[in-house]
Amino acid sequence: MSRNDRPIGVFDSGIGGLTVVHALRQRLPQEEIVYLGDTARVPYGTKSHHTIERYTLQAGEALQAFDPKLLVIACNTASAHGLPALQAASPCPVVGVIAPGAEAASKEVGPVGVIGTLATVQSGAYEQAIRRHKPDAAVHSVACPLLVALAEEGWLDDPLTESVCRRYLNALPFEVKAVVLGCTHYPVLKASLDRARPGTRWIDSGEVTAQAVERLLKGSLGFRTASPRGSLKVLLTDASSRLQEVGSRFLGEPLAHVEVVDL
Repeated sequence: MSRNDRPIGVFDSGIGGLTVVHALRQRLPQEEIVYLGDTARVPYGTKSHHTIERYTLQAGEALQAFDPKLLVIACNTASAHGLPALQAASPCPVVGVIAPGAEAASKEVGPVGVIGTLATVQSGAYEQAIRRHKPDAAVHSVACPLLVALAEEGWLDDPLTESVCRRYLNALPFEVKAVVLGCTHYPVLKASLDRARPGTRWIDSGEVTAQAVERLLKGSLGFRTASPRGSLKVLLTDASSRLQEVGSRFLGEPLAHVEVVDL
């Protein structure tokens, strides 16, 4: 198989990264994707740096079995804590979701907000990445640990979710008009987020990561040409009874057969 036609490997701590897969399939429909969700050990957001790094390396090693041309860490927490280690270990390029989101945030006028898991916020990864582009940027970060559970429960456009979103977002200064969705679960909650903080510009890390992947493929990696529509293979470390329902919600299309694997 030519390098162009090799798949893109995508990894997340659970199924939230399917929002990144959705963005990739919208922008690059011809590409084959192998998705690995570590659903047996989700969430990563409350775990230590060492543990998250180890899990990230294990996922990257598992995806190498498919000979990918590129790996995407579709998890903000794993990107914050495991990206350098996986880049050092992987034979193919590896991109995370933080750098593209930070670059987009750095182009905003005025202070920006970041919402994410506790581990992502505590890492300071977004602040560091934004200030690499804009050293004087004012960045305000808020950990929103309850939002992942609400997204997976399917309470996307719900008064309770709106109330929780409002409580978290009220911690951001009024001057913040643009907020990075620093967790791949959060895009499915946009309706509740919008009502909780009207007029905010939401920076979807999945969408800007798909743009970054497209730029990489335009370079030396190349676009897949074998057919106009690439396949999607989904691997999970645990399959719950509600998997297809919840996964389809994040993917934006029916979630077909999944394979359960061990890491």
